[in-house]
Amino acid sequence: MKKIKGILIDSESNTVKEVEFENSLTSYYDMIKCDCVTTVLYDKKHDVILDDEGLLKSPEKFFEISGVGEFAGNGVIVSFNGDGEWQSHKLKVEEVKKRVKFFQIVNLNGSILKVYLS
Repeated sequence: MKKIKGILIDSESNTVKEVEFENSLTSYYDMIKCDCVTTVLYDKKHDVILDDEGLLKSPEKFFEISGVGEFAGNGVIVSFNGDGEWQSHKLKVEEVKKRVKFFQIVNLNGSILKVYLS
C-alpha cells in the first residue's frame, strides 16, 4: 500500500501536525478514531476527512477551520487527484494551523457556551 502525507487535526490533544500513513480506509479509521468517514472540501484540491458519526457520539472536543466549518472529533486533510483518489497534501502545515481553532461546548446553568481552547 502506498504511503501518503496528510495533516492530522487532533481535537483530543489540540494539535495540528503532518503525518505519514498508508492510504487505506483502515488507516483513516485509526487516525480519526471512527468506523465511518465523510469528507468536506478544504479548498479546490484538498478534502478534510472526518468521522461521519462524530456528533452522534456525545463529543466533548471540537475544532473549526476558518472558512470551512465546525466538526466533532478529529480530521485529516489530504489532496485528491482528477479521479478523486486521495494523495499527499500540498499545503503548508503552518498555514493550516492558523485556520484551526479547538473548542468545547459547555452547559453553564442552562446556557450553552462555546469555549475556545487555543
